[in-house]
Amino acid sequence: MLPRRPLPRLLGASAIALLPFSAAAQDAPSLWDLLKPEYIVQRMVQSGIMALRTQVDLKYGEMSVDLAAGHLNLTDITLWPVFQWDAEGACSISFDRLTIRAAPLNRPDLIRLKVQAQGASAPEACFPAEARQAFAMAQIDSLRVPRLTVDLEYDIAQAEADIHAYTQLDGVAALDVTADFSYLWFDGSKDMENPEPVAYLRRAALTVENLGGYEAVKGMIPPPFTDPAQAPAILEGMIGGALASMNRDAAPADATGDPSALNEAQTAFVASAKAVWPAFLQNPGRIVLETGAAPGDDIYLDILSYEDNPAQAFSDMRPRLALAPATARATLPVALIEQALAETPNDLSTDDRRRVGIALATGVGAPRNVPLGTRILTALAQDGDAVAAQELSAALELRQPSEAYRWALVAGAAGRSGAAARLDRLERVLPFAEVLALQDDVLGDVQHPLEALQRIASMRNEAMFRLSGIGRVRSYGVAALWATMGAAAGDGESLDILRQIDERVRRADPEGRAAWAEAEAAASDLAMQAWMGQNLPARFSGQ
Repeated sequence: MLPRRPLPRLLGASAIALLPFSAAAQDAPSLWDLLKPEYIVQRMVQSGIMALRTQVDLKYGEMSVDLAAGHLNLTDITLWPVFQWDAEGACSISFDRLTIRAAPLNRPDLIRLKVQAQGASAPEACFPAEARQAFAMAQIDSLRVPRLTVDLEYDIAQAEADIHAYTQLDGVAALDVTADFSYLWFDGSKDMENPEPVAYLRRAALTVENLGGYEAVKGMIPPPFTDPAQAPAILEGMIGGALASMNRDAAPADATGDPSALNEAQTAFVASAKAVWPAFLQNPGRIVLETGAAPGDDIYLDILSYEDNPAQAFSDMRPRLALAPATARATLPVALIEQALAETPNDLSTDDRRRVGIALATGVGAPRNVPLGTRILTALAQDGDAVAAQELSAALELRQPSEAYRWALVAGAAGRSGAAARLDRLERVLPFAEVLALQDDVLGDVQHPLEALQRIASMRNEAMFRLSGIGRVRSYGVAALWATMGAAAGDGESLDILRQIDERVRRADPEGRAAWAEAEAAASDLAMQAWMGQNLPARFSGQ
């Protein structure tokens, strides 16, 4: 504990009051310095820390705030909590670094809370007697945590959520928990005051990596559990019996048949435990508990029903024990990567080449190597592979925005989900003149469908597709061509498309406006030729 020596009230208040004035005299900050958002946030956090000090003694070294990136860093933190079992005040918890991260300002569609601590440590005095006894048996005199992460991320647009937690205890174990939801929210249509959770789970996993903890407690485990020959039968009886008892307790009174019988998913879980534990005993590395759904097969979690029917939870999530997570088991063979990287991979299928390219570009299934991954994906995208184009645009979005835009145009024309949103994001960072040039380059020598001139709805659709980049290559010039004719025929929606393009041009720089003037003139000339040559006034005037 820090020494409790109260300062004289007048002296303490005077010192605090003089701090801003002395700092102002030395640094002479401007009014803008005092009103910077980062400065205001830092002051708010400092006020919170001072309030926290009324409950626990706390010190830190430096604080930095980056509001644009959405993170706050504290370094060299020490706190002295007061616990009933720590009569001598020997408990002090320290952190080398604490990071709190929210969504960056340019991602209003993202909700994020990430707390990450590095270099945390606490002596055994910080824990109650029961925990200290466990530490003593494991031959641990203090708790050292090199890294601790809790990360919650929610994509508002897609209602997707990612949950990740990680901690490492030196000399004991590392624990990693992940959950990936393709949809997560609440249903209040029946009762808004008590909404029901709606959750579709892609994958969840708990990984425990042995870092010496097993060896420390091995001597205290009954020998049959550490004998690879005896352990499977013992685990089958113990886990199977626990599940049977759970089924029996949850079964309704009028249930027919054997209420304790294990269902298929429960039986498979017991079988996985029988197979994995002996293998772990032979090589105590890591054990993984994860869901067993196939990729792309999302699991609907009927959470409210699991209390009364726990066996259904096994049927839905199909949990398995393994020595490595599914992502690790899905790593690509070296031979496959070598074939894909060869100068002439003619004997490799398009699907396999795409798999390797995506794995290298994303780092899932192979060590991330964006140049190699994009090389493979580029060759496929040039041959018309829309999936490769989509993955290529994602890999290059932050690295080469121009190339990312090019391939997003291709992916959008093929109707790939998310391509149009990427086009919109990239147009916020690319000069408008470059956007127009890339659109023309990807569009090439387009053949305009003459049949679309037969109906106003067809012209409107052509303009809409070209404006959005969904199902057609996005082209503001071609969109203006069709919208010009539709608006001339009295279509209000076509006129709105022209106004949307005008608004985009209004925000462009002088070079972009000059480039658009040329594109618009060409579109207007072609529209006039079609208008006069096809005698569209007679067709659409109703006369």
